[in-house]
Amino acid sequence: MGIARRRRTGRDLTVSLVVAVYGVAEYLPDFLASLDAQDYPHERMEVLLVLDGAGDDSPVLCRKWAARTDLRARVIETDNGGQGRARNLGLLQATGDWIGFPDPDDELAPDFISTLLGAHDAGAGMLIGRTLIRQRGATVPHPLDFRFRRGVRSVDVRRSSDVVQLSTHEVLVRGDLARRCRFPEDRVAPTFEDGVYVGRVRVLNPYCLVVPDAVYYYNKRASGDSAVQTAWDRPGRYVEQLVDRYLPFLEETGGAYWAQKTVLYDLGWYFGVVDRGEAPSIPGLAAQHEALMRRLVERLDSEQIRRAPWPHLSAAARARMLLWKGEEAVAVTGAGRIASLYTRVPFTDSPAAAAYWGLVCGYVAHGAEAERAYQSARCVRLTQQARQPRL
Repeated sequence: MGIARRRRTGRDLTVSLVVAVYGVAEYLPDFLASLDAQDYPHERMEVLLVLDGAGDDSPVLCRKWAARTDLRARVIETDNGGQGRARNLGLLQATGDWIGFPDPDDELAPDFISTLLGAHDAGAGMLIGRTLIRQRGATVPHPLDFRFRRGVRSVDVRRSSDVVQLSTHEVLVRGDLARRCRFPEDRVAPTFEDGVYVGRVRVLNPYCLVVPDAVYYYNKRASGDSAVQTAWDRPGRYVEQLVDRYLPFLEETGGAYWAQKTVLYDLGWYFGVVDRGEAPSIPGLAAQHEALMRRLVERLDSEQIRRAPWPHLSAAARARMLLWKGEEAVAVTGAGRIASLYTRVPFTDSPAAAAYWGLVCGYVAHGAEAERAYQSARCVRLTQQARQPRL
């Protein structure tokens, strides 16, 4: 599949930006200014601002901007129904050859649209730009930034399943595909609606184009009050997120390896939050969540868990998942030695429990004790430090 690396050609393509607006008055001026600053022909751009029952000054700001901008802008008003429903409403009216979903508390580099469409590949269903994170005056790469190290490249996710895509804010989706898919509209599960939407697009077309020079600035709020930042305090993150997001995602994608790697990437954050004791203390939540995690892990291949390349998905997390999968013993190796040994049954006189949120899934020993016990153990081996994918 040939890549058309044409910086200023293909400018007859139209693009629609569907923007769900709720409670972002503080950030809207900079976001809207970044749209005005786009160097792509403004007559080829359409902006649909969907006011999701916004209770602050966002509606006023949007209407004033739509009246003065030279972009083709429309304001769509609805009662508060959540980001998924707002985007779906916008999709019904979007007319572009390509459709994007930027968030109104972020910013687009001036050449974001032109760089994506200038590099477009006729066979790709999705064009992926590069997200940089801004917080407290600093700009840092996203954890998935390694995807851009090889420059502009065409990817078939069926053969390069490590190209995980969790968000829609920095992508453009081919219009015919975008309009055939919908975002989840339930509101109890706080995140991963973007992941579900991306999965639905990829089932229809597994080809994407990675474009590192198309930069999207994600503004991580210092106040910590964005939907993503507050999600870990909500019970829905631990229950409905698994029931209504991850499990259906695996079902709809047929358990494809790229889908499994996507879920494993997200599960790494769960183990970190739970192991650090940062999950909410709500009666019954731990047992309910742990049971759902086991159910979810049943849908993942053991080899995918063992070889998961995400550094934040620790060896301890992978070992516990493999115990859930029924492995009798899991050895974690580091520097050529056995660093830890996880087993389903006790193997020392004073076994230490291997637990998730206080619920025991096996036993663990470390260092010399693990090496001694390993001599007679039949076990799966894991490397202590996961390695990022070689793309």
